[in-house]
Amino acid sequence: MQYLEYLAAAYAVIWAAILVYFIGLARRERDIWTELHALKESIAHRETTDQPDE
Repeated sequence: MQYLEYLAAAYAVIWAAILVYFIGLARRERDIWTELHALKESIAHRETTDQPDE
């Protein structure tokens, strides 16, 4: 029982680290989706402007 405070503190630190990790993952995922959307728009724009004259 004398080390219960240390155990609680360790769990708090671990959960805080996991939370920070998942927040970082979410930000990176958002950036990837934003870049993917921009690439799709760029490809679509290029396909519409680069049509050969038939």
